[in-house]
Formats: sequence, structure tokens, C-alpha cells
Amino acid sequence: MSAVNDINQETLRSLAQTRAEEETVLSLYLDLDPHRFATAATRASEIDSLLDGAHRETESGERSHAERQALRRTLEQARGLLAEQSWAKGARALALFLCEPLELSEMLRLPHPVMSAFVISDAPFIAPLTEVGPVGNVCVALVDERFARILRGSADRLHEALSFGDDVHGRQEQGGWSQSRYQRSRHEDIKAHLRHVAGTLQRLLQVAPYERLLIACTEQLWPRVMEELHPDVRARLHEERLSLDVSDVGIEDVVEATEAVLAEERSAHEDAALAELREHHGRDGGERAAVGLEEVLNALVERRVFTLLFQAELRPSGVLCRRCGWMGVAGESCPLDGASLEPRKNIVEDAVQSAVSQSAEILRLRD
Repeated sequence: MSAVNDINQETLRSLAQTRAEEETVLSLYLDLDPHRFATAATRASEIDSLLDGAHRETESGERSHAERQALRRTLEQARGLLAEQSWAKGARALALFLCEPLELSEMLRLPHPVMSAFVISDAPFIAPLTEVGPVGNVCVALVDERFARILRGSADRLHEALSFGDDVHGRQEQGGWSQSRYQRSRHEDIKAHLRHVAGTLQRLLQVAPYERLLIACTEQLWPRVMEELHPDVRARLHEERLSLDVSDVGIEDVVEATEAVLAEERSAHEDAALAELREHHGRDGGERAAVGLEEVLNALVERRVFTLLFQAELRPSGVLCRRCGWMGVAGESCPLDGASLEPRKNIVEDAVQSAVSQSAEILRLRD
């Protein structure tokens, strides 16, 4: 049975065009993973935790009296709407957008999972709604002094999740004291825009996590962008900027640049892992490195594998004990429990499954 999907282009367009005068829009995402939130009680606990967090944010910081009152009423409305949990049936996640001043109330059931999170802003936070299928692990931000485009997906397939602009004074060429004051004002406008970009990337990480972030901007803007990023976001940032003309670049060009950067990064990581393997192999008696099919399978059986490296085209046969999971290159009975061993045409598949169960890193080497 497929999950329900309340998302359509008309709804997305309507939410994208919604903007309040103050930060009175609540965007709430609920994870409905059946393994963690299968019962009404666990979902209620999740809801309480999110709304309590939104309440703390409402009461903290600098807000006008009217803004704070509107948010308080919006949170009460959210609590009432979420009390009846009939919306959970058939959904992988839920998105709720509320704004009392705009009389906005939109509840959407999602077919794909998202992380539970809330966002309080002047507009609905709709980036996770644009994901099709599983959430991609790559995020690319194209940033200039006024505008930003954020793309999501994989290294070889990206789509635009959202774009926005902020008011920034244009350049002024007259000199004197007024010029100096104008430039300070422009500097602050750009700083506010970059803070908006950084905040959006942080909220996106909370709601629809990504593993790698790449940013394209000018060389002059790069350190200012870096300065505004939250530490959690910066931890996922590629250390060098993408050299693209963000004012006039197509998605195909972004994909090409992203693929090249990540391929180089992946190659460097594989080289480092191989160098470490060579360093330890033969020096520590197999305590920290295993090489060769039999030794590697033995290390996997003993559950002491941190990283598994193998050639992509490797297809060796082997044997597997269905009862205890023991793997070997040959044999008829399991040396651990005596059960009959099952012949496997490609024991690497079983080795990878074992490594995943140990939370080991998998490096499938093509070069």
C-alpha cells in the first residue's frame, strides 16, 4: 500500500506566495515512522515536545507584543488540530502550516519521511515538500548579495528546492559622508541576507537532513557566508566554494560541478583509507587490518570491522551459515554450531550486509 500524498503544485504555489508582515507563520513537521511512532501515545509525546520547543522560541528573543500574542494563539490552534490523530493513517509524515494573522491553516500528509521539527518565520518553510521519493543527501546553495537558490538531491540529480531574495541597497557611487553611511547600510543588508541563507540551511538540515553541502558564491562573499553558518551546517560543508556564476547558471551546470567536486572528494577519501590499510597490514598481526577474502570474512564474523573496502567487480563464491551468520570461502558444516552451510555465488553481498549491520563504512572501489 502506498503512502497518501496531499501535495500538489497548486498547494505548493499557494504556500510559496504566502508571506506575513512579522514572523507569525508556524511550519511544523511530524515524523510518522511506524517503527518509532506507531502508537497514539508516542505521537502525542512527539507533538508535545515540538510544541513545547516552539513555545520556548516564541517566548524568547525580541518580538513585538502583537507577534508574540499571535504565535501563542497559533500554538494553541496547532495543539487542538493535532489532538485528533486520524490524520496519521496512511502517512509517512505530516506538515502543518498555521498563521493566525493570515488565517492560514494547511495540513498535508506526506508520502516520504522527514525529521520532526518546527520553524517560526514570516513564510511557510516548504523546502521538504519539494522532495520526491527519499530525501537526497546533497544540498547545493547558490548565493549572491541579494538572492539564493537551494538545490537538493544526489550528486548526479538535483532539483531546486526553494529560492528567495532579500532587500539590499544597490551600489551608490557618490562620495562623502553620505556614501560612507550608505555603504554601512548596504553591508548590514547583505549580512541580514546571508543570515537568512544560513538560517534556511540550518532549518533544512533539521527537517530534511543532508550529508553534504556545497556553496557557490563569489570569492569576496565566501568568508562572509562561512561566518553566518551554524556549526552543524558547517560540519557538512565542502571546504572549497563552487566556482559558478550564480546569476546565470543552469541546474545541469550545477550538477556537473557538484559531481566533479564530490568525485574528487570520494577519491581522496578512498586513497586515505587504502593508505591506512597498507600501513597496518602486516604490521600488527591482523589486529587492525585484514586483507584477502578469508581474513576479511573472519573479521566480519567477529564483528570487528570499521571499514570494508572491496573491488566493485569482485564476485567470489563462498558459504554462509543461515543459523548464526558465519561466512567462509568453503566448507560443508559451520565451525561454530555445526549447521549445514549454504553455497553463495557472491559472498561479497553477504559481507556487505554484515558490515552494514556493524555500522561499518562501505567503500566499493571502482578504480
